Amino acid sequence: MPSSVDEEGAMRTNSFSCQRISVLILGSIFGLFCDATAPFAARAAAPVDQVVVVFKTHVDIGYTDMAANVITRYRTTMIDQALAVCDENKDLPAAQQFVWTIPGWPMQKIAEDWAGQTPERKQKIEQAFKQGRFVVHALPFTTHTELLEAEDLVRGLGFAARLSRGWGLPLPRDAKMTDVPCHSWIMPTLLRHAGVEFLHLGCNAACSSPQVPPLFWWEGPDGSRLLTMYTAEGYGTGLVPPADWKYRTWLALIHTGDNHGPPSPGEVKDVLDQAREKLPGVKVRIGRLSDFADGILAEHAELPVVRGDMPDTWIHGPMCDPVGAKLARTVRPALVAAEALHTQLDLWGVPGPDVSATIAAAYERSLLYGEHTWGGALAWITSYTGNRTFHYGDVWRAERAQGRFQRLEASWREHTAYIEHARDLVTPVLDADLRTLAQSVRVAGRRIVVFNPLAWPRDGIVAVPAGDAAVTALRAADSDDVVPVEVHEGTLRFVAKQVPSLGYRTYVPVPAAGPAALLRTDHQAGTIENAFFRATVDPARGAVRSLVDKRSGRELIDGEAADGFGQYLYERFDADNVKTFVDAYLKTRPDWALNELGKPNLPTAEQTPYRAVRANNCRLTFAETPVSVAAVMTTPPETELPQAVTTKLILYADQPYADLEVTLHDKPADPWPEAGWICLPFKVDAPRFQLGRLGSIIDPATDVVRGTNRHLFGVSGGVAIADSHGDGVGLCSHDSPLVSLDTPGCWKYSLDFVPQKPIAYINLFNNQWTTNFRYWNEGTWTARVRVWAIRGYDAESSFATPAAETRAPLVAAAADGPAGTLAPTQSGLHLSRPGVAVTAWGPPSDRPGTLLRLWEQAGRSGLLTVSLPPSCSATKAMPIDLRGEPAGDALQIRDGRFEFKLAAFAPASFRLE
Repeated sequence: MPSSVDEEGAMRTNSFSCQRISVLILGSIFGLFCDATAPFAARAAAPVDQVVVVFKTHVDIGYTDMAANVITRYRTTMIDQALAVCDENKDLPAAQQFVWTIPGWPMQKIAEDWAGQTPERKQKIEQAFKQGRFVVHALPFTTHTELLEAEDLVRGLGFAARLSRGWGLPLPRDAKMTDVPCHSWIMPTLLRHAGVEFLHLGCNAACSSPQVPPLFWWEGPDGSRLLTMYTAEGYGTGLVPPADWKYRTWLALIHTGDNHGPPSPGEVKDVLDQAREKLPGVKVRIGRLSDFADGILAEHAELPVVRGDMPDTWIHGPMCDPVGAKLARTVRPALVAAEALHTQLDLWGVPGPDVSATIAAAYERSLLYGEHTWGGALAWITSYTGNRTFHYGDVWRAERAQGRFQRLEASWREHTAYIEHARDLVTPVLDADLRTLAQSVRVAGRRIVVFNPLAWPRDGIVAVPAGDAAVTALRAADSDDVVPVEVHEGTLRFVAKQVPSLGYRTYVPVPAAGPAALLRTDHQAGTIENAFFRATVDPARGAVRSLVDKRSGRELIDGEAADGFGQYLYERFDADNVKTFVDAYLKTRPDWALNELGKPNLPTAEQTPYRAVRANNCRLTFAETPVSVAAVMTTPPETELPQAVTTKLILYADQPYADLEVTLHDKPADPWPEAGWICLPFKVDAPRFQLGRLGSIIDPATDVVRGTNRHLFGVSGGVAIADSHGDGVGLCSHDSPLVSLDTPGCWKYSLDFVPQKPIAYINLFNNQWTTNFRYWNEGTWTARVRVWAIRGYDAESSFATPAAETRAPLVAAAADGPAGTLAPTQSGLHLSRPGVAVTAWGPPSDRPGTLLRLWEQAGRSGLLTVSLPPSCSATKAMPIDLRGEPAGDALQIRDGRFEFKLAAFAPASFRLE
């Protein structure tokens, strides 16, 4: 990159870094130290024996500059500065030598071969790493944890692990995330099952924090306990512990701001000089995070235990990019499916090219899409005081047309490109392997082969390109079962039955279908019906008026609710809404926080009040095929509703769920605070809620740590709403990860909100805040939601399994020509019970054998039997942790099976040999 870009980026870093850190003064470590310790200067020091000083900078892969420029700066000027500090104090006693802690992913980018790398720098980096002057912690960077998949997080641990193994060093036992206040309950489970013993979380200085002790055991949903330190005041800590610190060891985490870089040699000396002055008689040494953990653990002190989830109060942000978020929601299950199918093909005797590097690259891109910086800071385009310039309406449109926001918008596209790249990597792999499978089955002529990426047999909707030939029905090649098909806009759809676990089933065209499934429409009454549901729509309202579960006779939805079922709700917030949120959420009120976490320059609520607009007065049409019936309601754009909306309710032949699709057409960009929702009011008395969060199922009334997000949740699975008898409904969105309960949840923050009304709101987009996340969004996209009836709630059968089948659809490919050698239908890996996810089934990254990773999803402990494909020659299953280290004695595989006890919500990894 040109030097002018680097200098400009460095200048911006200095000017911004004070905005998102509690105690940094223009990048000065001395300023950081003084400000952080000032509140304790007059107090008697806590009775500490030792202080571990850790130096770190906060990594933003973007925000202070374009991400590409940030990476270049880490690789060049920043690491060169750090090497200079190491060189400057190399002759000091070991306890005073500078040690710089860096996350795994940026350290990999720094150390790897790249176009600007020099042999001299690379050799110095390796030497500093081996000497312990550079250390990596276990995590790759700070993430919006709850919107990733478990395997994304596991693969993210690999960057630090590979660096450590490559340089002959132990794997890091410490981890750190900064800025984002809250993280999913999976973290203690993830890290303890990876051999990590300590996590430090440092909160953005202005944002509200979880109400947790400064040091505690964080107990995961599986019972794992992780030593955790939480700093609510900022990214790091001061040199002197607070007066109420109860332990003999203190962590002085000297933390610079966003991409600021390492301290200077003089600043390191200042810290040590002040330590001698302020901590007489205390052993002070520079080290790493795990050194502090070792000291605490050696004290055998009783620590408080926090058992609960910490939903992210920044989680609104990713839905600033609704098209990218939808892509992530579909690409990530496809990644698991692609790796599993490739492994199964090899086991079935149809080996293909090695795709492990492609899969690894796709996981890296998926992980980067979950990194916490999504674009540039507000300071790119305006100051925060005096001549602040941020406009709305016609003035903003003119400024955009003139190019004022080009660089800012480029930073947003740069982030979305991560998940687009992941898609572009994985889609060809999955498509090619599906074609190979279809060509390899022992069926001649035209056929469609359906692959099931889950580890239990299942039915489901299948979609493939229709091709030129007319097809009216399909027969399973291994039976006389005949199913109808529908062809619409070049896509052929049908319901595949009993596709084996991680296996496939072949279908061939036949002249006519068997007996027609129950599918009815009544245009006059506005009803559609299948064997499981009868639905009535209300086009005047733009909603579904009734959805009856025919098996029980229960009405599932509240047709009288203010927000209709399936209705599109569009919100435009006012200055009072924003102020109420900011007042509730901010714990400090610097200018940057008031502007970035609010909406600057809004007119008063009296001038432009809040409004909520619902799509109504729709045109109703019906779609009827042998496979499905649908009611379609369309409303055009109008003054109050700036985009056309299509709402479609679909019932499938013999399938016990209803799919709801809402499409926004040509939504215009607008920086005014706005949000869109799918409304889902249900008819459930005294409802209890269950949320399928990453790594657990939670009750938002009891499992949410105070001070975290109670209004908007990232869900990896679905939502269940049931009464005291366990009767109710389940739902899962294919495309949107965010849901609110009871009331729409943007621009809301509360310490004690608990949902009471049985209503779910699926977020379609928002532009909450005016920094980091997109300030506006535009385009056309569709969000789908699946709904099913629950009778007698069971976490596996009525919740975890239907949600998994929604997220990981059956996939298929068509072929024509001579027969291959594989059986028409064949099972792959099989588990003895549903509710357990296969998150990895493929070659390990750096070891021989085959990696199998399972993750319990339904909260049910017990024995699990794994049945391998008959062609698998493995004789033992070696337990390993999430970083591939041995974790127990080998299990013998007999008759293609092995058995072990799997704990609720826990992972289990094996290397098959």
